[in-house]
Parts: sequence; C-alpha cells; structure tokens
Amino acid sequence: MKHYLDLIPISAKIRRRQNRMSVLCIVLAVFLVTTIFGMADMFIQSQLIQARIDYGDFHIGIRDLTAEEAELISSRPELTAARYGVLNYRGDEGYRVSGKTAILMGCDESWITEMNPSYFELGRFPQKKGEVLITDNARETLELALGDPITVDTPDGRSLTFIVSGFMGDAAKNSSEDSYGIVLRMDDFFSVYPAENPETLTDFGALLYIRFSDTFHIRNSIAALKEQYALSDSQVTENTKLLGLLGQSNNSFMLYTYFSAIVLALLVLIASVFMITGSLSSSIARRTEFFGLIRCIGATPRQVARLVRKEALRWCRIAIPAGTGLGVAVIWVLCAILRLLSPEYFEAMPVFAISLPSILAGIVTGLLTVLLAARSPARRASKVSPLIAASGGADDRTPVHRAADTKFLKVDIALGLHHAWSSRKNLLLIAGSFGLSIILFLSFSVAVDMLRHSLTPLRPWTADLSVISPDYSCSVDSTYLETLQENPAVSSAYGRMFAYELPATANGKELKTDLISYEEHQFNWSEDYLLEGSAKTVQNEPDTGLIVYEPGNSIKVSDTVLLSIGGKAKEIRIAGMLSTSPFMNEEGVSTIICSEDTFRQLTGETDYTIIDIQLSPDATDADVNEIHRLTGDTYTFADERIGNASARGTYYCFWLFVYGFLVLIALITIFNVVNTISMSTAARTREYGVFRAIGLSFRQLARMVSAEAAAYAVSGSILGTALGLVFHRLLFSSMISHNWGDAWSVPWRELGIILLLLAFSVILAVRSPLKRLCRMSVVDNISTQ
Repeated sequence: MKHYLDLIPISAKIRRRQNRMSVLCIVLAVFLVTTIFGMADMFIQSQLIQARIDYGDFHIGIRDLTAEEAELISSRPELTAARYGVLNYRGDEGYRVSGKTAILMGCDESWITEMNPSYFELGRFPQKKGEVLITDNARETLELALGDPITVDTPDGRSLTFIVSGFMGDAAKNSSEDSYGIVLRMDDFFSVYPAENPETLTDFGALLYIRFSDTFHIRNSIAALKEQYALSDSQVTENTKLLGLLGQSNNSFMLYTYFSAIVLALLVLIASVFMITGSLSSSIARRTEFFGLIRCIGATPRQVARLVRKEALRWCRIAIPAGTGLGVAVIWVLCAILRLLSPEYFEAMPVFAISLPSILAGIVTGLLTVLLAARSPARRASKVSPLIAASGGADDRTPVHRAADTKFLKVDIALGLHHAWSSRKNLLLIAGSFGLSIILFLSFSVAVDMLRHSLTPLRPWTADLSVISPDYSCSVDSTYLETLQENPAVSSAYGRMFAYELPATANGKELKTDLISYEEHQFNWSEDYLLEGSAKTVQNEPDTGLIVYEPGNSIKVSDTVLLSIGGKAKEIRIAGMLSTSPFMNEEGVSTIICSEDTFRQLTGETDYTIIDIQLSPDATDADVNEIHRLTGDTYTFADERIGNASARGTYYCFWLFVYGFLVLIALITIFNVVNTISMSTAARTREYGVFRAIGLSFRQLARMVSAEAAAYAVSGSILGTALGLVFHRLLFSSMISHNWGDAWSVPWRELGIILLLLAFSVILAVRSPLKRLCRMSVVDNISTQ
C-alpha cells in the first residue's frame, strides 16, 4: 500500500454487505430521477409530434405582406416559408361540390410536404394550372380517382372544373362538419379568391408561414425578422402550442405549466438528496473509529475527508450505470406502450430512443447527492481526536442530558420516543425526508385534476359519428335511429331532441333555457355527474328535469320552471342537478334535461335534432362510408373520429406521465421510509445489545423500535401535510383555477392515500431490522461496529 486511498478497495471488499444498502439507495435515486426526466422528455416529444400534426410544423405566420416581401423573406436560408390561405372556412360563403360545402385552400408545395407532411397520402402536389388535392372524405363519397375531374360551384354562379392530382387525409374540421377540403396552387387560389384591389397576401385570405431551422433561438430569430422588415406585433402570429413545447413561447398557460414542472422537479431532486444523504451519513458515521485509526497512523484531516469522498464516489461506479440503465429500460417500455395505445399519433416515436437529458439528470443527481452526503460525515471524521477514536469512544450520537419520561408510558415505548426526540437535528432530517414524500404526492396529484379538466372529449357520451339536422330543428327521422341500432358496425346509437332558448320563469325571474331530451344510455351516464337529486326520477316521471350547474344559475333542485313553448305555458319540476353535460350553450342560457316522453309531451315534436353513433371496435372505414351514404344529403354527417383520436393520444400520454410519476413517488416513499428506519436501527445495534443484556425482551425491543419509527412517521406526516397543502394550493391555483376557475379544496382522498402508504411503509420498515436483531446474539449486538 503506497497511499491512504489504497485502503478504499480493501474496505469496500470487507464491508461489501454493509455497503449494499447505500449502493442500492444510489441506484434507486438515479433510476427515479432518470425515469422522471425521461418521462418528461417523452411527454414533450409526444406532444411535439401531436402539435405538429394538429397545428402544423411551422413557428410563426406573417400577415399583410406584399408578394415581393414574401418572396424576399422566403429566400432566407435559415428558414422554410410557405404561403397558405383559406376560402369558405366557416362554410357560409356558398362554395360547394356535389351539394356539400367545399373549403378551398391555396398553398405552396412546402406547406404540404414539409409543414404538414402527415396529411399527404397519394399522388402529387398540383404542378399544373387546374390541378388540385382533395380530402379522403370527398374521394370516398364521390368515388374519385387520380386524374378525375371535380367541379366547384361558386356563389356567383360559376362552375370551376379541376383535375385531381392527389389525395390528403381528412382534417378534424372536414370530418366533423361534413365538408370537403380542396387544395390549389397559389396562382389558382388567387384567381378564384374574390378579392378587390388586392395588395397583400391578407387581401387574398393568406399568410406567409415560417419554420426556423434553429429551434433553440426562435425568439431571437423572430425579433431579428421583425426589425429587418419593420413588422409590427399585430402582423406576426405564433404557433403557440408548438413554440410552448419548444420552450420558446410567452403564452401564460405554458409559463404556468413550466413553472409547475420546475417546482415538481425541484421537489423530486430534494427527495433524492434526502434519501441518499440519510443512507450515506448513517453508513459513514458508524465507521468513525476506522477513520480515527487512520488518523493515528499519520493521515491528516484533509486526507481523511478525501478518503471518505473517494469511497462514496467509488460506489457510483456501479450505482449510476445501473440506475440509468434501469431508467432507460423503463422509458423504452413506456414509449412502446404509448405506440401500442395510440399508433395514429405516436407511431413516429422511437421505442429505443435515448433521452440524453434524463441520463445527464441521473448522473448529475447521483454524483451531486453522493458528494453532499459524504461532506458532513467526512468533516466530522476528520475532526475526531485520534486517541478517542482509537479507544472506541467516537460516537456520533448526541450525549444524553435527560432521561426518558416513564411516568405515563411503559419504559420500552418511552425509550423509543426518547431516541427519536434526543437529536432534534436527526429528527428534523428524517421527518423532512418523510414529509417530502407527502409534499411530492400532493403536489403532483394536481396533474390528475388537470387531466380530468383538459380532456373532456373522452367522456362516456363521446360520439364517433353524428347525424345532425342542418337547421338544428327536430327533423332527423326517428326511424333512422332504429336502422342504425341494427347495424353490426354500430355499438350504440342514441338521439336527442333540442328546443333552443325557450323563454322561462323560475323563482320570479325571467330567463332562457335550452330543453334537451335524454334516453336510457344518457341517463345512466349522467349518474356519475349527479351533484344532487335523482336522475331515475327524471327518467321515469313526467314533467321533471335535470338542471346543469352553472355559477350564475339561480335554478335549484325542487324548483318549478315555467316554460313558454309555442305560446303555451308548460311546467317542469327540477328533480336533480348535474355538474356537467355534453352541450355548449349561449351565455345566460341554462340547460334543462328531460326524458324523451316529457320532451314530446311538452313540445309536440317526435323526431330528433341529432343522432350520435358510437362504433364497435372492429368497425372499418368502409362501414363508416356506408353509414354516410345511407344518411344522404338531407342531414349533416359529422365524423368525429379524428378529433377523438387526438384527444385519446393526448389522454394516453398524460395518463402514462401522471400515474407513472405517482407510482415513482410511491416507490420513493416506501424505499425512503424502509431505508431510513433500517439505517437508524442499524446505528443503534450496539445500544440494543446492551438493553438485551440487561433483560429487555424481544417484545419490548419491538415496541421500542416501533415507537421510534412511529415518532418519525407522525412528525413527518404533520410537517409534510402542512407544507404539502401549501404546495398543492399553489399548483392548483396556477394549473386549474387560473384556467378553469375551480376553487381549491383540501384533497382529502390524496392525503389519505399517501398517509396510509406512509403507515404501511413504516410497518414494513420495522419488520426487517427486528428480525435481524432477533437473529443476532447479545454478544454480536454489543460488538457490532
């Protein structure tokens, strides 16, 4: 041996079993941090894919540009530019194809091939005058092929004939509104657009959309572009969702989201620091005598401290690669699950991708926490007197100044509580460690509430297809519902009748209300959203209804509402209140839901306003096209599958991220509690041996250890609950109240779950040390180092 540091591999070999827990602690901490950051990276990447599909792969759009200015900007090498315009976007300008609304879009080729490549399916982008791309719903309904002509009827009586050069996928708007999308070259678009004295792109209903090649400095690029071409803020619009996910947006929602993510990340890192610090501090502190002996043979305090840090870092050679490897494997599994659950949106996500931010986060966390953990014990070891350490007098525990109070408690329980309270610094460290788990769980549970709020399309009443009355009257033949219900491709079909903005009187106040009918399926679904009253009463008793809750609504359960229908007064009694419904109403208009029999009795109508269809899992596009053909041109046929797929993709991603994170927090809680109590018990092994030597029974020893663990758990629960509620309220305000206006309330369910998990962890933690102590002889207990 030529150097003090040569003792490290010898000590590690001798104490391999004792060091195993510390190494495992580092592995788990690195694994948790790697997985957490990897999940966050996976979440962002998946949302980027979805944002590019939903909103386009561009960063900004510029309006009010002349053709010369647009050409000059497009020639810049650091960006990709494309002109894009829309005609008849709202379907109210009279452009039609075979009786259906036609939405005309003009664009450059790069808009399709680079900024929206997922839409292009077959053929080629229009290269010649008079060529167009059409959406798949037009291709299937009109049975078109490449090279076929298509005629667009204009509001001024002209008929424009184009040749189909290619097909593109349906957008959610086309599917839900039963309209056809037609893409033209910009020159053709300009010739069709009814512009008077056009000077800029905006006069043609078009903008110049730009994608920057450098995504790390988009804000600087936008500022430089504005300055060079004298662009005002009103001229530049941003793709907020995409820029927000790239960290380049000033949008308040994104800022609140990033703020919340930073808070959660800091809490996770602090929890990891506590976990590793507690383990390493206990392990190193128990070997103070060894460091004292090193001092006796000439080592300086600086060399002792260096030896401690070097030994701790040696553990990282195994722990960090193992932790990061496990984390990467879990990330791969999560990516594969995401692709399996929603292949429409996450097919492009690589399963075996390497998330560099997560790996770096795991490595940095492992090294940083180990160095921080070793710093305090190393400093203490370097200050111990060599003679005291060599004589076996070096003890890390605080000297006892007061005996345990045994007036009201049995001596074993009193000693356990006394051990916990004897060192306030140690109690605060352990209680803080336990409390952090509660803070983490309560804080991140806010994301579950956000998941419920932001993904409303995935409720049980969500329809795949809808057949809608063109003028929103009760004109959809009720016998068509029976035909649909017999179709094997249809899982369920249900109709609703609407009477809009009926004059009404309730509690002496005049108001307006929408009256809507429900049938059996919908009444069953409404049970989960019932705030008070009974949905069954409304379903079975005539002249009763459910009111949908709104903040300014004065109608309560048991009130009678007087409706004016066709000049006649009709009464309906409110028998229940729902928290939400599938309907959007005008401001100041309430929503009352009744049974079909009640609606027909009150209004005299027999047919439906809308029929919603939920498809069976094995339904194909051919089945949908057949239903569409049966519907004909009399009604509006809305295909909501694209919008639902988008919502499902977002939901699955959020679900994996949110609940995966909560599982990791639960693992942190269990392992942290087990490890902390195990290390605390191991540190007192010699002391427990002395108690056993003077006659303490195994049962009394168990009560002593349990009382000490319970003291830590109760203290940590009080501290964690107090601070956790503060963090929960802060995050709830920024993520939920700011966006949806919900008032904060104490999360009793989440609090109960984490406290029960903490109690379970304490029980689990006490069992293993007690078994180990019971297996050891009294002599082994006393002689344990």
